[in-house]
Amino acid sequence: MGRTKVGKPRRERPVNETHEPEMPLPGWPGSHADSELTGPDEDECIVVTVHGVRHYLHAATARELQVSLEKTLVEYNAVCDNAGAPRV
Repeated sequence: MGRTKVGKPRRERPVNETHEPEMPLPGWPGSHADSELTGPDEDECIVVTVHGVRHYLHAATARELQVSLEKTLVEYNAVCDNAGAPRV
């Protein structure tokens, strides 16, 4: 486990994994996933918020996330088609 140094503040562990809330958050869908441009004082260009966790991204990273999500949603819709379920 390791030692804790006296006088050194504990670091919060980053969130490495999240799941959908058991009950939808008020303001769905914006409360579950949203994006916006950052202010001029930020190094990154875009902030993506998922379930209240803010992720600051460069525009190129945000674009790659979009490409990845689109590919995965195409795959998901194929699974829905095979199961006779509604597409997203």
